[in-house]
Amino acid sequence: MSCLFLSNVLFANTATPSNKSRFIPLLKTKLGNYKVVSASSSLCVDSQLSLINPVYPDAGFKLGSQIVFESLHNGTRTTKKPDFCFVTSSFKYKSDGVDNSLRMSRCVDPVNEKTIRQSIEFASPTTVKYTLNDPQVHCTFEKQAD
Repeated sequence: MSCLFLSNVLFANTATPSNKSRFIPLLKTKLGNYKVVSASSSLCVDSQLSLINPVYPDAGFKLGSQIVFESLHNGTRTTKKPDFCFVTSSFKYKSDGVDNSLRMSRCVDPVNEKTIRQSIEFASPTTVKYTLNDPQVHCTFEKQAD
């Protein structure tokens, strides 16, 4: 019985990496230049997948200048954007990408109140798919040789 208790205590104190901790190393293997192979929007342009701040990967990443996943975090986070809205952000990290939900609420202008969902999927070692729900956007990118 004491061995079982000791193993439970040891297991409880063992820090397992968070999903974000596993996602960032995966993301780093996908960085580089990408060419659009299919697009439903002008957001889909040949782009570079890069970290916003290479020294601080938690700052997020971008695919070109229009597709941005900022401030990577675990769980849900709400911040007040002055003269705009409260923005509630959540990330769902997966083995092949990430889903991001942004909910704007208590906005200065109620027309800005909405929820936006975007995702990046690493569909293959060289293929990245991006989707956005509002407006509807679907892009597929192919990694270019360095």
